[in-house]
Amino acid sequence: MHEKLRIHHAVGSRVFFDSDRESAEFQVGQDGETWHFTVQSPRTPAIDQVLEFKDELNVFIFREENGQSAEKVWFYTGHGDVTYHDDSQQLRIVTHGRITYNPADF
Repeated sequence: MHEKLRIHHAVGSRVFFDSDRESAEFQVGQDGETWHFTVQSPRTPAIDQVLEFKDELNVFIFREENGQSAEKVWFYTGHGDVTYHDDSQQLRIVTHGRITYNPADF
């Protein structure tokens, strides 16, 4: 199974960041109802857009099997808990809500 991370603008759904396109590694962790995303990436224009619109983000994990979308998980920030750490070259996002669905169901 392949997972990719995409970060969209909540208004208009413009894609700011795609882990496949940016060739960036990421990790997702959960602490109760809170999810933490860490993206390992040098500071790029895509990272700058994420930071600029940190109060208006939707974060998605796409899980694919055999090139077909198997599941889509939608996380939303709501209050801009998004930071970038230059020393470690890490983008960190904290989200507080999630919806999981299979696109084939719609």
